[in-house]
Amino acid sequence: MGWAGECGMTWTKLSDDFTDDCWELSHGAHRLHIDALVWSNRKLLDCRISKKDMERWAKCPAPEFISELLDCGWWEDDGDAYLIIHHSRYQRTREQVLRQQSANRNNRAQGKTRPVRERAQRVDDSYDDSSDEMDGTGRDGPGLRNRGTSLRNGQPKTDADPDADYAADYRDWCEQQP
Repeated sequence: MGWAGECGMTWTKLSDDFTDDCWELSHGAHRLHIDALVWSNRKLLDCRISKKDMERWAKCPAPEFISELLDCGWWEDDGDAYLIIHHSRYQRTREQVLRQQSANRNNRAQGKTRPVRERAQRVDDSYDDSSDEMDGTGRDGPGLRNRGTSLRNGQPKTDADPDADYAADYRDWCEQQP
């Protein structure tokens, strides 16, 4: 169940040049920034994240990564919270999300449904024969196939080297692109 007892999902939006912007950040600061954006959107915080809650959602809330984000101007210290500055303009506000959820709820109550979009057939489905399992939400990029399951060579997935897991997923995804 989502916020206010309804089943819902929020989205975090990153521009195409987001990784270019992150090029000079350390891996930890990059990860922390993305985690903060996702947490803020999930909890409808309008890019204001509580300092005391960071251990609940941040995989690596190390002080040096926080300092790095503050020093480069991507975050601002706001007393008991941090304000996310970088990429905040791409995120929907709490008010916008709640308004959309309300409109969706009203449409469902009136029997209106979203139009079903037909998905384009991949040129080569030999890599993935689970097309009937995809739900059309746009989650067909890197990181989906191995998420929480196993690596492509059949080895159990561990948290020992998440970068290797992601790199393998990304390589496979790139090979599938036209």
